[in-house]
Amino acid sequence: MIVVFGTVCLDRIHKVPRLPQPGGYVEIESSTLSMGGEALNTAMNLQTWGSEYVLIGNGIGHDSAANDLRRLIQSRGLRQPTLAPLGTECPVCDLYVTPDGQRTMFGKGFLSLGDQCDLGVIPSLPGAWFTTDSNPGETARRAAHQAQANGMRVYVMDFADSEEFLPEGATWQSSTDWIGELGNPAKNLKWLREFTKKQSVFGILSDGARGFAAGGLGHPVRWYEPLPSPEVVDSTGCGDSFRAGMLHGLSQGWEIADCLLFASASGALNCRAPGAIDGIGTKAEIEALIEAHPSVRDSYRS
Repeated sequence: MIVVFGTVCLDRIHKVPRLPQPGGYVEIESSTLSMGGEALNTAMNLQTWGSEYVLIGNGIGHDSAANDLRRLIQSRGLRQPTLAPLGTECPVCDLYVTPDGQRTMFGKGFLSLGDQCDLGVIPSLPGAWFTTDSNPGETARRAAHQAQANGMRVYVMDFADSEEFLPEGATWQSSTDWIGELGNPAKNLKWLREFTKKQSVFGILSDGARGFAAGGLGHPVRWYEPLPSPEVVDSTGCGDSFRAGMLHGLSQGWEIADCLLFASASGALNCRAPGAIDGIGTKAEIEALIEAHPSVRDSYRS
């Protein structure tokens, strides 16, 4: 079982030819609504692969955005999440996606997420995996330590304060969007080696399409080349797909190299469609992408 705790929101995805200069103007080419949020995206990946999970999210209120989100959840067949009975409005994220697949985000309602999450509904399942993103703030941190105290294995995402106290033995994931340095593998490797030793965690620091550093807890920290995406349309949700891929493998006792392979392929495939949901790869697609690149596959296992 994997308990996924954290952000559930409505995404509004806007395709634009470019980002404007300060004070400038750009016409939006198209807009779509999608369900989103790190926790929801992760759960949707897990559901696609048949993993057993429970999704516990923030309250989303009863405004028009919440109504749109509920309709999307129902229409996309996501197993009904447990949403805290708190909050009056739905968090909304506006994503502006440029032709290179990069997205710029503007959010509303995220700073108060910690007040809209209920730790009391998190099940205590010794031996199960618990994962949380950082958006609920201090509530997410309390949830991670509570889960560890209850005998659960912990996976945290985007806890980007290198000085904060993490549950010992946890798996930690973030990206150069938040910490480290874009396009500098040597510096990111050095940073992760120091971080994983200090915190006693297994760490993953992604640099997007350039690859990622991973290691700790007895595994050497090294650089991994990425599995290439068939097409880069939108990078939204790729980190969530990576996290879900890791959890899918870890929950089944796979070797770390195979977890990283599955996660890398999951993140790469999710770049091929707008939003965080429509690009999710099936198991067969993920395995096919891995086998199509034997040199990359073998480098993970060496």
